[in-house]
Amino acid sequence: MSFLKLFLSIIFIVNISTQFLNADARYMTEWTNPDGSKSKSPATFYSIKEAKTQSTPKLLSWECGMTDNIKWINWELDLEKNELRSKWLNKNSNNQDTQVARIISKGDRSIFVQDYSEEQKKWNSESWEFNYKSDQLYTIFMGEQYNYGDCKNTTNYNVLQTASILTWECGPSEYIKWINWELDLEKNELKSRWVNKNSIKERSSIAQIKSNKDGIATVQDDILDGNKATTNDIWDFYYDKKDQLYTVWKGKKWFYGDCKSTTPIQIASLAKEVNSQIGHYANDKRNRFIGSYKDGGASFEGYWVQDKSGQECNSLVDGSRFYGKAWFKMVSEGKFEGRWGYCDTAPIFAWNGHQVSFTSDVTKTLSSKQQRVKIQKSLNFFGFNAGSPDGVFGKKTKTAIGELQTCWAGVDPSASTFPKTTEFGVLTPRQMQTLMETYDTAQKSYSKANCFYFQTLM
Repeated sequence: MSFLKLFLSIIFIVNISTQFLNADARYMTEWTNPDGSKSKSPATFYSIKEAKTQSTPKLLSWECGMTDNIKWINWELDLEKNELRSKWLNKNSNNQDTQVARIISKGDRSIFVQDYSEEQKKWNSESWEFNYKSDQLYTIFMGEQYNYGDCKNTTNYNVLQTASILTWECGPSEYIKWINWELDLEKNELKSRWVNKNSIKERSSIAQIKSNKDGIATVQDDILDGNKATTNDIWDFYYDKKDQLYTVWKGKKWFYGDCKSTTPIQIASLAKEVNSQIGHYANDKRNRFIGSYKDGGASFEGYWVQDKSGQECNSLVDGSRFYGKAWFKMVSEGKFEGRWGYCDTAPIFAWNGHQVSFTSDVTKTLSSKQQRVKIQKSLNFFGFNAGSPDGVFGKKTKTAIGELQTCWAGVDPSASTFPKTTEFGVLTPRQMQTLMETYDTAQKSYSKANCFYFQTLM
């Protein structure tokens, strides 16, 4: 089965603690295909009870106000990289200062750090304490306590706390001998190092990511060769076409020769040792998810696995060479965001969804078998395959209803003509009436129709 059909009907059969589960809920999902096109479809998940925040996020941040000596200071505590980063503005200056300190020990909501000396090119021997037991942050240096005014916790508890650094080695090309790229999706930075063809000097740049979507990062240069060099030029970095990287600047494409992905990856075969099958999708138990829920059920990390897909991989996951990395996170109750990819490459294609409503038995909304048969005939007439009109609403009929509702939502987003959907795969009384009345009218002039017919009624 092609991976493009992956999300047509995703059903999680989850064997984890019931505290993470709720009733069976309907979701509408939308994903980006490798060719850049977008697809959407109703799908079913066993929903997570609530979007739990992470108890111990790996990246904490604060914004603090005026003190005796500074106008403001921002802190960023990175417990994964063991760094404490700070940025501040002194009262007697208009220039921002920055500092990166390394963590040498951790306590209960406090850490001890050492600063790096740019002049001596080494870590200072003195250490100091950073205390973050509440939003009243303070530091202790040489026995003296320094408070930092009113502080606001700006930690993003919804961010999936996993490594998000992609790297490539490229070259040569028309203008360079080689260039290395590092895309840090956590710090929103694009770093590059290169040597021009007419030079032996290595150069470097750090660009700030302004936006990043579906393998295209829009950036602005910030630091060039170690010096602050913010420019007004904004350019695009394309990394969605496997290892053929290029940039677009002032309307011109710049290619970088053959590129090799050097992103550190987990060995695929290890997935079987640390993860388990938690569900299946597309009404086929052979299409399965291998992975686990994280952060109390707020996110999922793992692989999608099939017996056949659009790309064969070199390694095996759960006995198959057809797989790819996938993750999603609950960003709010009833809404998730995620990414998918092929094989062991970082998942870069978007996969998002929102809950429509909890499922119910569609047959209970119809008063008679005669009505149900007419609904099926109407769906078939408009090109939505509901199977044999026998009055039994099985998977085919529910899928056809979802396709009809998707059609109506596409031609009439404001629901001014066609009734609004409250649950994909389940018709409301108004939708049933509209469908059957439209069918009665259309069959007088046509032997069959499709979604375009509803467009003509707008």
